[in-house]
Amino acid sequence: MNVLTRCQLIGLLTTLSFAFPVAAAEAPRTTLVLDASGSMWGQIDGTPKISIAQNVISDLVRKLPGEIELGLTVYGHRRKGDCGDIESLIQPSKDSREAIIKGVNQIKPKGKTPLSAAVLQAAKELRHTEEKATVVLVSDGEETCNLDPCAVGRELEKTGIDFTVHVVGFDIAEAKTREQLQCLAKETGGKYLNADSAAGLADALTQVTAAAPLPEPAPDPEPQLASISGPSQAAAGSVISVAWEGPADRGDYVAILLNGDGEVFASQKDVKVGNPLEIKVTPEIGQHELVYVDADARTIIARAPFEVTEVSASLSAADTATAGDTLEVSWTGPANSGDYVDIAVKDDVLPHFINYFDVSEGPNATLRMPSKPGDYELRYIANTDPRKILTKIPVTVEDVSLSMKAPKTAAAGSTINVLWNGTSNPKDYIAFALPGEPLPHIVTMAETGEGNPLSIPVPDQPGEYELRYFFAAHDRIVQTLTVTVE
Repeated sequence: MNVLTRCQLIGLLTTLSFAFPVAAAEAPRTTLVLDASGSMWGQIDGTPKISIAQNVISDLVRKLPGEIELGLTVYGHRRKGDCGDIESLIQPSKDSREAIIKGVNQIKPKGKTPLSAAVLQAAKELRHTEEKATVVLVSDGEETCNLDPCAVGRELEKTGIDFTVHVVGFDIAEAKTREQLQCLAKETGGKYLNADSAAGLADALTQVTAAAPLPEPAPDPEPQLASISGPSQAAAGSVISVAWEGPADRGDYVAILLNGDGEVFASQKDVKVGNPLEIKVTPEIGQHELVYVDADARTIIARAPFEVTEVSASLSAADTATAGDTLEVSWTGPANSGDYVDIAVKDDVLPHFINYFDVSEGPNATLRMPSKPGDYELRYIANTDPRKILTKIPVTVEDVSLSMKAPKTAAAGSTINVLWNGTSNPKDYIAFALPGEPLPHIVTMAETGEGNPLSIPVPDQPGEYELRYFFAAHDRIVQTLTVTVE
C-alpha cells in the first residue's frame, strides 16, 4: 500500500474517536457502516480504496476504548445491482474487535450504494428509539438506491432518543455527493469529514479531539473528601495502578494532569471502572500530577505528584532483505499493550509505516518486507499518545528474481498450468488481465499458495491477454507473459 496515503488515513480515522466518549457511562452503542460498493476498487496513489479502508479500520478498532460496544454493517459486498445488499456482520458488543477486523478484511466490493437504507438498518438494530446510539458511515460515493439521505437524517433525528450519524466522505470529488453526505450528518447533529485531503484533515481532527481545558470551577464548591495514590514515577507508555477515594459520582474520573498546569489531562479513566484503576502513562516526560476530577463541579479534588521517565528499546535483524519476503526480527523494550515493530521508508515520520507486528507475538517475530526495493527502517513504536519511536535500525530491501512458464496459447474457458518461482508469501498471485489495464483490474487469478504448477482459469473471451505475477504486498506486478486465448 502507498505509504503516505495509508498512514495519513490512519491518522484520519483514528481521530474519529470523538464519536466514542471515554467514560463508559456515556458511551453510546455504535455501528460502523462501511461502503463496499464497486467504486471502492478505485485507487488513491495506486492503492485500492477498499485496501486502504481495511487497514485503517483494523488499526482504529484495535485502539478504541474497551468499554465501547461496537458493531459492523456493510453494503454492496455480495451482489451487483442489488439495493437490498446490506448485511449486519457484527452486532455491537464490547468483545467484537477481532470479529470486526476479520469481517472487514474479507470484504470484496461488488454492488450498489444503498447508504441511506444501511444507516436506517443500523439505527433500528441499535434501538435508536429507545437508547442513545451512534452510526459512523464511511462512503466513497452518492446514494444510488432512491432514498434521500437528508430525509433519512431528519427522520432519524425526529424518532431517535439521542441518535447521531458521523460521516467520512472517502475520496469524493463531486460537490453534489459531498452535500448529500453532509446533510445526512447535519440533520442528526453529527460531523462530516472529507478525506480527500488526508494530511490537512488529520491535523484538523487532532485539534477537534484534543483534550479541552476544564471550565472555570463553580464558585464556592462544596468540599469533598478525596484522595489519590499511585507510584511516584513510571516509564512513559507503561501501565500503573492508581487507588482513589472520592464521591464516585457519575462522570468522575482519574487522570494525569500534564505538567501540573491545570489545563491538559491525559490517560483519563472513569472511577466507575474500578478501584484501583489501571491507566496508561502519558509519553510526556517530566513532572506531572495524578488527579481525581469531580465531573459535576468540574474541579480537581485530590492530587499527587507523579514523574514520567524515559523508556528504551533495541532491535536486531539482518541489514538486507528480499522484496516481498519475511525478515526475522528480535527486539527488547517496554512491551506495553499496543507496542509494535514496523518497517517504514527511511527517515519517514509517524504515523507512516508499511507493515508491522505487535510485540505481543514475542521477542522474536517475522515481518513482511515491502514489495519495492529501497532503503527502509525497522522501528520499535511505543503505543503512547501520541506514539513514539523508541529506536530504529536500517534495512536495505533488494529486488527478487521472479519467473513464470506458461503455454503461449490456451482455449477460452479452460485452465492452464503455470510454473513459477517467487517469494515465500502464499498470498502472491498470478492473474490474467487485459494488456494495458491498470491495477486492480484482473479477469481471473489464483494464489501461489495453491500449488506449483499453479492451475489458473482461462478467460471466457478470446483475445490477447497478459499473465501477471503480483506481489500480495501492495499489488506490485513483477513479471508478465503474453497468452493468446482462442
